[in-house]
Amino acid sequence: MSTLLDLASALARTDSVEDVALAVRDVVREALGACFVSLSMIDGPWLLTPALGQLDDDTEQRCLRLPLDLDTPAHRVARTGRALSFDDLASLVAMFPRAREELQRSGLRSGVILPMTISGGFRTGSVTVAWDRDRRLGEEEVALVTAVVDATAQAARRAQLYRERRDVAHTLQAAMLPELPVLEGLAVASRYLPWSTTDEQVGGDWYDAISQPDGGVLLVVGDVAGHDTEAAARMGRVRSMFRALAVDRGEEAPAALVTRLDHVLEALGDATLATLIVARLDPPGPGRRLRWTTAGHPPPVLVDATGRSTVLAAEPDLPLGVAPERSRHDHGIDWPAGATLVLYTDGLVERRGRDVGDGITVLRAALERTHTEALETLLGELVTEHVANSEDDCAVLAVRDVSRAVVRPRGSVDPGVSAGRATRR
Repeated sequence: MSTLLDLASALARTDSVEDVALAVRDVVREALGACFVSLSMIDGPWLLTPALGQLDDDTEQRCLRLPLDLDTPAHRVARTGRALSFDDLASLVAMFPRAREELQRSGLRSGVILPMTISGGFRTGSVTVAWDRDRRLGEEEVALVTAVVDATAQAARRAQLYRERRDVAHTLQAAMLPELPVLEGLAVASRYLPWSTTDEQVGGDWYDAISQPDGGVLLVVGDVAGHDTEAAARMGRVRSMFRALAVDRGEEAPAALVTRLDHVLEALGDATLATLIVARLDPPGPGRRLRWTTAGHPPPVLVDATGRSTVLAAEPDLPLGVAPERSRHDHGIDWPAGATLVLYTDGLVERRGRDVGDGITVLRAALERTHTEALETLLGELVTEHVANSEDDCAVLAVRDVSRAVVRPRGSVDPGVSAGRATRR
Protein backbone atom coordinates (compact mmCIF):
# COMPACT_ATOMS: atom_id res chain seq x y z
CA MET A 1 0.00 0.00 0.00
CA SER A 2 2.85 2.37 0.79
CA THR A 3 4.38 1.75 -2.63
CA LEU A 4 1.07 2.32 -4.42
CA LEU A 5 0.51 5.55 -2.48
CA ASP A 6 3.99 6.74 -3.43
CA LEU A 7 3.25 5.87 -7.05
CA ALA A 8 -0.11 7.67 -7.02
CA SER A 9 1.55 10.78 -5.62
CA ALA A 10 4.30 10.67 -8.25
CA LEU A 11 1.90 10.06 -11.15
CA ALA A 12 -0.29 12.98 -10.07
CA ARG A 13 2.60 15.31 -10.91
CA THR A 14 3.16 13.99 -14.43
CA ASP A 15 1.95 15.46 -17.72
CA SER A 16 3.97 13.49 -20.29
CA VAL A 17 4.68 9.83 -21.03
CA GLU A 18 8.34 10.47 -20.21
CA ASP A 19 7.40 11.84 -16.79
CA VAL A 20 5.19 8.80 -16.15
CA ALA A 21 8.03 6.45 -17.11
CA LEU A 22 10.46 8.21 -14.76
CA ALA A 23 7.97 8.15 -11.87
CA VAL A 24 7.32 4.42 -12.27
CA ARG A 25 11.02 3.67 -12.63
CA ASP A 26 11.91 5.42 -9.38
CA VAL A 27 9.07 3.94 -7.30
CA VAL A 28 9.51 0.35 -8.52
CA ARG A 29 13.28 0.36 -8.22
CA GLU A 30 12.96 1.58 -4.65
CA ALA A 31 10.23 -0.95 -3.73
CA LEU A 32 11.55 -4.08 -5.47
CA GLY A 33 15.24 -3.42 -5.98
CA ALA A 34 14.88 -3.78 -9.75
CA CYS A 35 17.75 -2.51 -11.86
CA PHE A 36 15.58 -1.83 -14.92
CA VAL A 37 12.05 -0.49 -15.24
CA SER A 38 10.75 0.77 -18.57
CA LEU A 39 7.46 1.82 -20.12
CA SER A 40 6.69 1.25 -23.82
CA MET A 41 3.71 3.00 -25.44
CA ILE A 42 1.90 1.99 -28.62
CA ASP A 43 1.69 4.93 -31.02
CA GLY A 44 0.03 3.77 -34.23
CA PRO A 45 2.42 1.30 -35.93
CA TRP A 46 5.21 2.14 -33.49
CA LEU A 47 6.27 1.25 -29.98
CA LEU A 48 7.87 4.17 -28.14
CA THR A 49 10.20 3.56 -25.20
CA PRO A 50 11.60 6.70 -23.52
CA ALA A 51 15.31 6.64 -22.68
CA LEU A 52 15.65 6.58 -18.89
CA GLY A 53 19.43 6.24 -18.47
CA GLN A 54 19.42 2.60 -17.34
CA LEU A 55 21.20 0.98 -20.28
CA ASP A 56 23.93 2.23 -22.59
CA ASP A 57 22.97 5.24 -24.72
CA ASP A 58 23.14 3.40 -28.05
CA THR A 59 20.66 0.74 -26.90
CA GLU A 60 18.26 3.26 -25.41
CA GLN A 61 18.38 5.50 -28.48
CA ARG A 62 17.62 2.53 -30.77
CA CYS A 63 14.58 1.69 -28.66
CA LEU A 64 13.03 5.16 -28.70
CA ARG A 65 10.86 4.39 -31.73
CA LEU A 66 10.62 0.90 -33.22
CA PRO A 67 8.00 -0.85 -35.40
CA LEU A 68 5.33 -2.53 -33.30
CA ASP A 69 5.63 -5.78 -35.25
CA LEU A 70 9.19 -6.51 -34.05
CA ASP A 71 9.55 -9.68 -31.99
CA THR A 72 11.17 -8.49 -28.77
CA PRO A 73 9.81 -9.12 -25.27
CA ALA A 74 8.29 -5.65 -24.83
CA HIS A 75 6.87 -5.65 -28.38
CA ARG A 76 5.29 -9.09 -28.07
CA VAL A 77 3.57 -8.28 -24.77
CA ALA A 78 2.34 -4.89 -26.05
CA ARG A 79 1.04 -6.47 -29.24
CA THR A 80 -0.59 -9.59 -27.79
CA GLY A 81 -1.62 -8.42 -24.32
CA ARG A 82 -0.17 -11.59 -22.76
CA ALA A 83 2.22 -11.24 -19.80
CA LEU A 84 5.69 -12.74 -19.93
CA SER A 85 8.12 -13.62 -17.11
CA PHE A 86 11.59 -15.18 -17.01
CA ASP A 87 13.63 -16.42 -14.05
CA ASP A 88 16.99 -16.52 -15.84
CA LEU A 89 18.57 -15.28 -19.06
CA ALA A 90 18.57 -18.73 -20.66
CA SER A 91 14.78 -18.98 -20.53
CA LEU A 92 14.39 -15.53 -22.07
CA VAL A 93 16.84 -16.26 -24.89
CA ALA A 94 14.96 -19.51 -25.57
CA MET A 95 11.80 -17.47 -26.18
CA PHE A 96 13.60 -14.88 -28.35
CA PRO A 97 16.55 -16.61 -30.01
CA ARG A 98 16.94 -13.92 -32.70
CA ALA A 99 17.46 -11.28 -30.02
CA ARG A 100 20.16 -13.29 -28.20
CA GLU A 101 22.98 -10.74 -28.60
CA GLU A 102 20.81 -7.78 -27.65
CA LEU A 103 19.46 -9.57 -24.58
CA GLN A 104 22.91 -10.67 -23.45
CA ARG A 105 24.30 -7.16 -23.92
CA SER A 106 21.54 -5.68 -21.75
CA GLY A 107 22.81 -7.51 -18.66
CA LEU A 108 19.26 -8.38 -17.54
CA ARG A 109 18.78 -11.91 -16.21
CA SER A 110 15.25 -12.10 -14.78
CA GLY A 111 12.07 -10.10 -14.87
CA VAL A 112 8.43 -9.70 -15.77
CA ILE A 113 6.76 -7.84 -18.64
CA LEU A 114 3.11 -6.96 -18.27
CA PRO A 115 0.70 -5.44 -20.78
CA MET A 116 -0.81 -2.02 -20.15
CA THR A 117 -4.54 -2.05 -20.76
CA ILE A 118 -7.24 0.49 -20.01
CA SER A 119 -11.02 0.18 -19.76
CA GLY A 120 -12.53 -1.95 -22.49
CA GLY A 121 -9.38 -4.05 -22.78
CA PHE A 122 -7.68 -1.48 -25.02
CA ARG A 123 -3.94 -2.24 -25.12
CA THR A 124 -1.67 0.80 -24.80
CA GLY A 125 1.77 -0.78 -24.34
CA SER A 126 3.83 -2.73 -21.83
CA VAL A 127 5.91 -2.28 -18.68
CA THR A 128 9.15 -4.18 -18.09
CA VAL A 129 10.61 -4.80 -14.62
CA ALA A 130 13.94 -6.66 -14.58
CA TRP A 131 16.94 -7.57 -12.43
CA ASP A 132 20.59 -8.25 -13.22
CA ARG A 133 20.48 -11.54 -11.32
CA ASP A 134 18.43 -14.72 -11.44
CA ARG A 135 15.26 -14.17 -9.46
CA ARG A 136 11.72 -15.52 -9.12
CA LEU A 137 8.95 -13.15 -8.06
CA GLY A 138 6.74 -14.14 -5.15
CA GLU A 139 2.95 -13.87 -5.23
CA GLU A 140 2.86 -10.59 -3.33
CA GLU A 141 5.50 -9.09 -5.63
CA VAL A 142 3.55 -10.18 -8.70
CA ALA A 143 0.40 -8.60 -7.23
CA LEU A 144 2.31 -5.38 -6.51
CA VAL A 145 3.79 -5.14 -10.03
CA THR A 146 0.35 -5.83 -11.52
CA ALA A 147 -1.22 -3.02 -9.46
CA VAL A 148 1.62 -0.68 -10.45
CA VAL A 149 1.12 -1.43 -14.14
CA ASP A 150 -2.65 -0.90 -13.89
CA ALA A 151 -2.11 2.55 -12.39
CA THR A 152 0.63 3.33 -14.88
CA ALA A 153 -1.53 2.42 -17.85
CA GLN A 154 -4.14 5.01 -16.92
CA ALA A 155 -1.56 7.73 -16.26
CA ALA A 156 0.38 7.02 -19.46
CA ARG A 157 -2.77 7.03 -21.58
CA ARG A 158 -3.87 10.30 -19.99
CA ALA A 159 -0.48 11.83 -20.80
CA GLN A 160 -0.61 10.48 -24.36
CA LEU A 161 -4.08 11.94 -24.96
CA TYR A 162 -2.99 15.25 -23.46
CA ARG A 163 -0.05 15.41 -25.86
CA GLU A 164 -2.28 14.57 -28.82
CA ARG A 165 -4.80 17.23 -27.82
CA ARG A 166 -2.04 19.80 -27.37
CA ASP A 167 -0.53 18.94 -30.76
CA VAL A 168 -3.91 19.32 -32.45
CA ALA A 169 -4.38 22.69 -30.75
CA HIS A 170 -0.96 23.89 -31.87
CA THR A 171 -1.63 22.76 -35.44
CA LEU A 172 -5.02 24.47 -35.44
CA GLN A 173 -3.60 27.76 -34.21
CA ALA A 174 -0.65 27.68 -36.61
CA ALA A 175 -2.99 27.07 -39.54
CA MET A 176 -5.00 30.15 -38.60
CA LEU A 177 -2.07 32.56 -38.36
CA PRO A 178 -1.57 34.19 -41.77
CA GLU A 179 1.52 34.66 -43.84
CA LEU A 180 1.86 38.41 -43.97
CA PRO A 181 2.07 39.91 -47.47
CA VAL A 182 5.01 41.69 -49.05
CA LEU A 183 3.97 45.33 -49.30
CA GLU A 184 5.64 48.10 -51.27
CA GLY A 185 7.12 50.72 -48.99
CA LEU A 186 6.00 49.01 -45.79
CA ALA A 187 7.65 46.71 -43.27
CA VAL A 188 5.27 44.35 -41.47
CA ALA A 189 5.77 42.24 -38.34
CA SER A 190 3.55 40.43 -35.87
CA ARG A 191 3.44 38.48 -32.63
CA TYR A 192 0.91 36.02 -31.28
CA LEU A 193 1.25 34.79 -27.69
CA PRO A 194 -1.53 32.48 -26.48
CA TRP A 195 -2.39 32.04 -22.84
CA SER A 196 -3.97 28.90 -21.50
CA THR A 197 -4.16 27.23 -18.10
CA THR A 198 -4.13 23.86 -19.91
CA ASP A 199 -1.11 24.57 -22.14
CA GLU A 200 -3.28 24.04 -25.21
CA GLN A 201 -1.78 27.24 -26.56
CA VAL A 202 -4.80 28.37 -28.52
CA GLY A 203 -7.19 31.25 -28.18
CA GLY A 204 -9.42 33.71 -29.93
CA ASP A 205 -6.93 36.51 -30.73
CA TRP A 206 -5.97 37.01 -34.37
CA TYR A 207 -4.42 39.42 -36.84
CA ASP A 208 -4.29 39.80 -40.59
CA ALA A 209 -2.89 42.05 -43.30
CA ILE A 210 -4.48 41.96 -46.75
CA SER A 211 -2.94 43.77 -49.70
CA GLN A 212 -5.40 45.73 -51.84
CA PRO A 213 -5.51 45.94 -55.65
CA ASP A 214 -4.74 49.67 -55.57
CA GLY A 215 -1.55 49.16 -53.54
CA GLY A 216 -3.10 49.88 -50.16
CA VAL A 217 -3.33 47.45 -47.26
CA LEU A 218 -6.11 46.37 -44.93
CA LEU A 219 -5.01 45.66 -41.36
CA VAL A 220 -7.06 43.88 -38.71
CA VAL A 221 -6.59 42.68 -35.15
CA GLY A 222 -9.44 40.91 -33.38
CA ASP A 223 -10.30 39.15 -30.17
CA VAL A 224 -12.93 36.41 -29.91
CA ALA A 225 -13.89 35.62 -26.33
CA GLY A 226 -12.23 32.47 -24.92
CA HIS A 227 -8.88 30.72 -24.48
CA ASP A 228 -9.52 27.25 -25.88
CA THR A 229 -10.02 25.30 -29.09
CA GLU A 230 -13.65 26.42 -29.29
CA ALA A 231 -12.54 30.06 -29.23
CA ALA A 232 -9.91 29.30 -31.87
CA ALA A 233 -12.53 27.65 -34.08
CA ARG A 234 -14.86 30.63 -33.77
CA MET A 235 -11.96 32.95 -34.49
CA GLY A 236 -11.17 30.94 -37.61
CA ARG A 237 -14.72 31.35 -38.90
CA VAL A 238 -14.72 35.11 -38.29
CA ARG A 239 -11.30 35.54 -39.87
CA SER A 240 -12.28 33.56 -42.98
CA MET A 241 -15.49 35.55 -43.40
CA PHE A 242 -13.62 38.81 -42.96
CA ARG A 243 -11.04 37.85 -45.60
CA ALA A 244 -13.72 36.89 -48.10
CA LEU A 245 -15.61 40.15 -47.59
CA ALA A 246 -12.42 42.20 -47.77
CA VAL A 247 -11.38 40.67 -51.07
CA ASP A 248 -14.91 40.98 -52.46
CA ARG A 249 -14.88 44.78 -52.11
CA GLY A 250 -11.32 45.95 -51.74
CA GLU A 251 -12.24 49.62 -51.95
CA GLU A 252 -14.77 49.45 -49.12
CA ALA A 253 -14.32 51.65 -46.05
CA PRO A 254 -13.51 49.84 -42.78
CA ALA A 255 -16.83 50.66 -41.09
CA ALA A 256 -18.87 49.34 -44.02
CA LEU A 257 -16.76 46.17 -44.10
CA VAL A 258 -17.28 45.48 -40.38
CA THR A 259 -21.01 46.17 -40.76
CA ARG A 260 -21.26 43.55 -43.51
CA LEU A 261 -19.31 41.09 -41.40
CA ASP A 262 -21.70 41.62 -38.48
CA HIS A 263 -24.71 41.08 -40.76
CA VAL A 264 -23.24 37.88 -42.21
CA LEU A 265 -22.61 36.45 -38.74
CA GLU A 266 -26.19 37.26 -37.75
CA ALA A 267 -27.64 35.75 -40.94
CA LEU A 268 -25.70 32.51 -40.38
CA GLY A 269 -26.82 32.27 -36.77
CA ASP A 270 -23.26 32.64 -35.50
CA ALA A 271 -23.47 34.11 -32.00
CA THR A 272 -19.74 34.86 -31.79
CA LEU A 273 -18.91 37.85 -29.62
CA ALA A 274 -15.73 39.59 -30.73
CA THR A 275 -13.94 42.91 -30.70
CA LEU A 276 -11.76 44.08 -33.54
CA ILE A 277 -10.11 47.03 -35.16
CA VAL A 278 -9.86 47.40 -38.93
CA ALA A 279 -7.58 49.97 -40.56
CA ARG A 280 -7.06 50.76 -44.22
CA LEU A 281 -3.81 52.45 -45.27
CA ASP A 282 -3.91 54.07 -48.69
CA PRO A 283 -1.23 53.25 -51.28
CA PRO A 284 1.96 55.37 -51.25
CA GLY A 285 1.55 58.83 -52.71
CA PRO A 286 0.49 62.39 -51.95
CA GLY A 287 -2.37 62.75 -49.51
CA ARG A 288 -1.96 59.24 -48.12
CA ARG A 289 -4.59 58.53 -45.47
CA LEU A 290 -5.16 56.05 -42.70
CA ARG A 291 -8.80 55.17 -41.98
CA TRP A 292 -10.00 52.90 -39.22
CA THR A 293 -13.03 51.69 -37.32
CA THR A 294 -13.16 50.16 -33.85
CA ALA A 295 -15.63 47.53 -32.68
CA GLY A 296 -15.20 47.63 -28.91
CA HIS A 297 -11.42 47.25 -29.28
CA PRO A 298 -8.44 49.09 -27.71
CA PRO A 299 -7.20 51.98 -29.87
CA PRO A 300 -4.10 51.67 -32.06
CA VAL A 301 -0.96 53.66 -31.38
CA LEU A 302 0.85 55.67 -34.06
CA VAL A 303 4.51 56.66 -33.65
CA ASP A 304 5.92 59.27 -36.03
CA ALA A 305 9.47 59.34 -37.38
CA THR A 306 10.64 61.50 -34.46
CA GLY A 307 9.38 59.01 -31.87
CA ARG A 308 6.32 60.91 -30.74
CA SER A 309 3.37 58.61 -30.07
CA THR A 310 -0.33 59.27 -30.53
CA VAL A 311 -3.24 57.14 -29.37
CA LEU A 312 -5.76 57.01 -32.20
CA ALA A 313 -8.60 57.33 -29.75
CA ALA A 314 -12.17 57.53 -30.98
CA GLU A 315 -15.51 56.54 -29.55
CA PRO A 316 -15.60 52.78 -30.13
CA ASP A 317 -18.58 51.18 -31.81
CA LEU A 318 -20.17 48.04 -30.38
CA PRO A 319 -18.40 44.67 -30.62
CA LEU A 320 -19.45 42.14 -33.24
CA GLY A 321 -22.51 40.10 -32.32
CA VAL A 322 -24.16 42.73 -30.13
CA ALA A 323 -26.35 44.91 -32.36
CA PRO A 324 -25.67 44.47 -36.10
CA GLU A 325 -28.28 47.08 -36.98
CA ARG A 326 -26.35 49.87 -35.23
CA SER A 327 -24.31 52.24 -37.40
CA ARG A 328 -20.52 52.07 -37.42
CA HIS A 329 -18.15 54.97 -37.99
CA ASP A 330 -14.88 55.59 -39.81
CA HIS A 331 -12.08 57.78 -38.49
CA GLY A 332 -9.11 59.09 -40.44
CA ILE A 333 -5.83 60.99 -40.32
CA ASP A 334 -3.09 61.91 -42.74
CA TRP A 335 -0.38 59.26 -42.74
CA PRO A 336 2.97 60.69 -41.55
CA ALA A 337 6.01 59.62 -43.58
CA GLY A 338 8.20 57.18 -41.63
CA ALA A 339 5.45 56.37 -39.12
CA THR A 340 4.91 53.08 -37.28
CA LEU A 341 1.38 51.85 -36.53
CA VAL A 342 0.78 49.24 -33.81
CA LEU A 343 -2.51 47.35 -33.46
CA TYR A 344 -2.95 44.94 -30.55
CA THR A 345 -5.41 43.02 -28.40
CA ASP A 346 -6.13 43.92 -24.79
CA GLY A 347 -3.84 41.19 -23.49
CA LEU A 348 -0.90 43.48 -24.25
CA VAL A 349 -2.06 46.32 -22.00
CA GLU A 350 -4.53 44.87 -19.50
CA ARG A 351 -3.33 43.59 -16.13
CA ARG A 352 -5.07 42.67 -12.92
CA GLY A 353 -5.03 45.73 -10.71
CA ARG A 354 -4.02 48.07 -13.56
CA ASP A 355 -6.31 50.27 -15.60
CA VAL A 356 -6.27 49.73 -19.38
CA GLY A 357 -5.49 53.40 -19.82
CA ASP A 358 -2.39 53.00 -17.67
CA GLY A 359 -1.42 50.00 -19.76
CA ILE A 360 -1.68 52.07 -22.94
CA THR A 361 0.50 54.73 -21.33
CA VAL A 362 3.13 52.07 -20.64
CA LEU A 363 2.81 50.87 -24.24
CA ARG A 364 3.34 54.40 -25.59
CA ALA A 365 6.45 54.87 -23.48
CA ALA A 366 7.86 51.57 -24.74
CA LEU A 367 7.18 52.48 -28.37
CA GLU A 368 8.77 55.91 -28.01
CA ARG A 369 11.82 54.33 -26.40
CA THR A 370 12.24 51.67 -29.12
CA HIS A 371 10.92 53.43 -32.24
CA THR A 372 14.31 53.29 -33.98
CA GLU A 373 14.65 49.54 -33.46
CA ALA A 374 13.85 46.97 -36.14
CA LEU A 375 10.21 45.94 -35.98
CA GLU A 376 11.14 42.44 -34.84
CA THR A 377 13.18 43.84 -31.96
CA LEU A 378 10.51 46.38 -31.12
CA LEU A 379 7.75 43.77 -30.90
CA GLY A 380 10.00 41.45 -28.94
CA GLU A 381 10.46 44.11 -26.27
CA LEU A 382 6.74 44.91 -26.25
CA VAL A 383 5.72 41.34 -25.45
CA THR A 384 8.44 40.69 -22.86
CA GLU A 385 6.29 42.09 -20.07
CA HIS A 386 3.28 40.17 -21.38
CA VAL A 387 5.15 36.88 -21.12
CA ALA A 388 6.13 37.64 -17.53
CA ASN A 389 2.64 38.71 -16.44
CA SER A 390 0.42 36.79 -18.84
CA GLU A 391 -3.28 36.59 -18.00
CA ASP A 392 -4.72 36.73 -21.52
CA ASP A 393 -3.93 36.00 -25.14
CA CYS A 394 -1.99 38.67 -26.97
CA ALA A 395 -1.79 39.53 -30.67
CA VAL A 396 0.21 42.46 -32.06
CA LEU A 397 0.49 43.68 -35.65
CA ALA A 398 2.85 46.50 -36.63
CA VAL A 399 3.51 48.29 -39.92
CA ARG A 400 6.21 50.83 -40.61
CA ASP A 401 6.55 53.24 -43.49
CA VAL A 402 9.95 52.63 -45.13
CA SER A 403 9.12 54.27 -48.46
CA ARG A 404 11.47 57.20 -47.90
CA ALA A 405 15.08 56.63 -48.93
CA VAL A 406 17.49 57.08 -46.02
CA VAL A 407 21.10 58.03 -46.73
CA ARG A 408 23.46 56.02 -44.53
CA PRO A 409 27.22 55.76 -44.30
CA ARG A 410 28.69 53.00 -46.45
CA GLY A 411 28.78 49.67 -44.63
CA SER A 412 26.17 50.62 -42.03
CA VAL A 413 23.19 48.37 -41.32
CA ASP A 414 19.60 49.59 -41.54
CA PRO A 415 18.13 49.16 -38.04
CA GLY A 416 14.63 48.75 -39.47
CA VAL A 417 13.07 45.69 -41.04
CA SER A 418 13.66 45.71 -44.80
CA ALA A 419 10.78 46.93 -46.95
CA GLY A 420 8.15 44.32 -47.49
CA ARG A 421 9.61 41.77 -45.09
CA ALA A 422 6.82 39.97 -43.25
CA THR A 423 7.26 37.77 -40.21
CA ARG A 424 5.03 35.47 -38.23
CA ARG A 425 5.55 34.35 -34.67
